[in-house]
Amino acid sequence: MMSRTVLALLALALLALSPPAWATDFESVSAMQAGGSKVWWWNMEIKAHVPEAARNTAGPVVLLLPGCQQEAIPFAISSGWRDLSERRGFALLVAEFKDFVAPFGTEGNDCLWWFDEDQRAVDGLNLTGRLQQAVLKARATYGISGGENFVVGMSAGAAMALVTLTTYPDDFAAGAALSGVAVGCSRIGTNLGGNFATPSELRRAFGCMEGPAGVAAADWGKEAARINPNRSGWPRLTIWQGDADPVVKCVNAVQIAQQWASLHHRPMPGFQTCEDAPLPPTAFAPVWTAGDDVELRILPGLDHSVPVVPKAGCGAEGDHVKGYGVCAASEIAAFFGIR
Repeated sequence: MMSRTVLALLALALLALSPPAWATDFESVSAMQAGGSKVWWWNMEIKAHVPEAARNTAGPVVLLLPGCQQEAIPFAISSGWRDLSERRGFALLVAEFKDFVAPFGTEGNDCLWWFDEDQRAVDGLNLTGRLQQAVLKARATYGISGGENFVVGMSAGAAMALVTLTTYPDDFAAGAALSGVAVGCSRIGTNLGGNFATPSELRRAFGCMEGPAGVAAADWGKEAARINPNRSGWPRLTIWQGDADPVVKCVNAVQIAQQWASLHHRPMPGFQTCEDAPLPPTAFAPVWTAGDDVELRILPGLDHSVPVVPKAGCGAEGDHVKGYGVCAASEIAAFFGIR
């Protein structure tokens, strides 16, 4: 008969070999390896966290897109979305993305390619197509027969969320962009960043992030609308931006607001910069809204981070996730109508 010491050692060994608890909470959505015109440059897998209450019934699906170098599942947890999906009973998908800067396999920064013109094509052969397909596949896999789809992104993920909303507006009811960049900025922006060796599309992308983009307010909506011309309706949008963000400057949020106000045929903000924006009526509330269609929140002192409130059970500090006075996940879910 084994001694208690041996049994204890075996138990410890099994524990060490077991995956972390959070890893078992997520399942791969099959057949979602990305391909397309630049198949050697990137690949993507979608992970799903679907509580029992969300299976085999109608309900919402939320797609979460991390920023550059953010690990997908840890981000879903630290940002508070995984726990929120459990509490409110909705399906959560998160994109796990790897990119390569050359066909020889040089690793990139795992940034979703929001700046790439190919990603704005409605052909299903690009990243946005794979994201749309992932949502539909997850609904079929888990028996989620009805309900609305939503997309939430941080940084590069926010910019890609906006591209996804404008590319597949019939498949997403609303979205949220945290530290994002307006759709098409890398095509029509006139401010150049990066270095001279960088391709022009990327130089404009860096220039957009550094802001302002040098684009007339009236042109933002036209640029987004050209992806799906002759539409009369677009998804709703909530925009979040820290005014101390050194990576994606605050003016980008104003430019996004101009773009989406135009798409919804609403009056644009009466200000051009975050410094000129009015104070919110209450702490962390929107500084500007376009009816129920678009809202803009500018968060004082917040850097390039998703705000969470760990003491209130909303997330935990992590990579570009910071304790703050408001829970972005909970507020965004409320904007979507997920309560």
